[in-house]
Amino acid sequence: MAPVEPDVKPSTPDIAPPETTTPAAKPSLLARFKALLVDYGPLAIAVNYVIFGLVIVGFWMAIRAGFQPQGTGAQAGAWGAAYVASQVVRPLRLAAVFVLTPLIARIPPVSRFLERNKHKWSF
Repeated sequence: MAPVEPDVKPSTPDIAPPETTTPAAKPSLLARFKALLVDYGPLAIAVNYVIFGLVIVGFWMAIRAGFQPQGTGAQAGAWGAAYVASQVVRPLRLAAVFVLTPLIARIPPVSRFLERNKHKWSF
C-alpha cells in the first residue's frame, strides 16, 4: 500500500489581509461646485462673483500701478490682462468659494434666508 500524506493546511497569517476595495473616487471640481449650489444656492453664486470681482479689480489696479505682466496678457489692455491673470488663479478662487460659502451661511440672517428659500432653487 502507498503511503498516505496528511492533509496540510496552509498557515494563516495573524494579520488580516488588506482590503481589496478601491477607495471612492474623488468627485470632480464641477460636481463639487454643483453640490455647493444645491446646498447654498444663490449664496454660492454671489460669493463666486464677489471673489471674481475683487480678484479682477485687484489685478487691474496692480497692472495700472506698474506691474508688467509677461506672456499673453502683456499684449492686451489692462482689463484683458487682469482677466487673463484672474483665470490663472481660478483654482484658488474656487477654493476660496468652497471655504467661505459655508462660513458665510452660518451668519444668522443669511442662514434664515437660505432656509426660507431653499425650495426655490433646484439644479
